Amino acid sequence: MESLLRALIEATLRGATPLTLAAMGGLVCERSGVINIGLEGLMLFGAFFAALGSDRTGSPVLGLLTGVLAAVALSALHALNT
Repeated sequence: MESLLRALIEATLRGATPLTLAAMGGLVCERSGVINIGLEGLMLFGAFFAALGSDRTGSPVLGLLTGVLAAVALSALHALNT
């Protein structure tokens, strides 16, 4: 029973962390005057390009950098259109 509870808590924290970080990013955006309802799309965009960059370069670090840069570029595009 204790291991089941521990596994449930670990899975909850693992699944809730990306959503919490996205919500905090949305809070920062809203405080700056930009209402961003596409945070999940930005997360998917970044994850896709991170996987693609990691596959093409063979390096997880370069894949992560690729994903971050892609999400930042899309965020900048959204900020310019707002």
